[in-house]
Order: sequence, then structure tokens, then C-alpha cells
Amino acid sequence: MMQRITKKELLPLIKQYLPDDPIIVEAGCFDGGDTLQLSAFWPQATIHAFEPVPEIFSMLTHNTHHNPAIMRHNCALAAHTGTAQLHLSSRPTAPDEPFRAGSLLAPKERLTWSNVTYPKTITVDTITLDRWAEQQQLDHIDFLWLDVQGFALPILQAAPQILKTLRVLYVEVEFIEAYEGQHQYHAVRTWLESQGFTMIARDFDDTPHWFFGNAILVNNAFL
Repeated sequence: MMQRITKKELLPLIKQYLPDDPIIVEAGCFDGGDTLQLSAFWPQATIHAFEPVPEIFSMLTHNTHHNPAIMRHNCALAAHTGTAQLHLSSRPTAPDEPFRAGSLLAPKERLTWSNVTYPKTITVDTITLDRWAEQQQLDHIDFLWLDVQGFALPILQAAPQILKTLRVLYVEVEFIEAYEGQHQYHAVRTWLESQGFTMIARDFDDTPHWFFGNAILVNNAFL
């Protein structure tokens, strides 16, 4: 039965499917707030935190450098290894500070849903999850947290080897074409189900009231 969860219920639910010392990958970790919560909840975990925007990466480093369990990576998980243009986001209240909604895709319908703007692009390093895991000599990931502004499905499709080993995925999904050419919620869910994952919980209703939400999917091999 599908659960509708709150942020407070998120980690206790996911814990049921993970070992005590999980390998966690968090993409789009911004300033490390969620990263530190993950580390506190799983004190034996190894956490790999991806943040491609240099200014935000500096905040992430400042906030997490004291924690030896958190490994920081100043690049974006993507569908190819190389470089890409990332659309920087900002808010009217702090136009000179990068916000947490940067994307490898150009903004589209989300511009009518919030006051976030995208004033410029920068070039960032990119890597596929499979290639990165190979470089790190990792043969599996237990928990993948994707907050990548419409780019989740290309990242997953470019990581067939690691996807087989993944126990739990927590992923942001959109119900509109928030970013140009992005895959929306039903496409993401359908593809993941075809790869052997089952959605067990979400933080939105059948008729969503906002343009995005978050879902938890578990590899059927670990249900």
C-alpha cells in the first residue's frame, strides 16, 4: 500500500531497507543540510555529496569539512562524462547568491510557479554514476538521493550497472515540464518499475498541489 510521508518520516522508513553502514550518494546537496542529517541518522555511513556550483560547493565544504564520513565532489552527475552548461538559479531577495534550483536543463514552466530566476549559465564538470563508481572502486551503492531539477531519469539511464545494486532511491519528480525536455513523474516511475523498482511512498497526493514532489522507490530484490 502506498504511503504518503512527511519529511520527518522519510529516513525511518528508508532505514528498514538499508544496512547499518550504507554507502549513500546525494546529488544536488546544496549547503549540506540534508547531508548532515543523513550522517547523523546513519553514523556508520559513508556519504558522497555532489554539488557542481563552485560557490555552493564552498558552503558545503565549510559546513561539512569536520565530518570525515562525508566525501564532497564538485561536479554534477549526468548522462555523460565531460562538461555541460548548468543554469544557475537565484531569488529576488538575494539576486547575487546562487539558489538551490540550478539545473542542467533550461527552465520552462517552473518560471510561472515561483519567483526563482535563471540569470546565467556556467560550465561544470559532469560524470555518469557508473563511471564515478568505477573511479571510486565501488561495486554498489545502497541509497541514492537525487535532487537534480528534472534531470533524474537521464542520470539513472546512464548508470545501468550501479542501478542493479541500488537498494533505495529517493528522487524529486515534476508534474509539469518545469525544465525544457525533462521527463515528468509518470515517465520516471514507469521506467523505474521496468527496471525492477517499486514506489513505496511519496510526499504528494494523486492530485498534486505543487509542481514537484518526492518519491521513495525500493529495488524489488530488497523488498
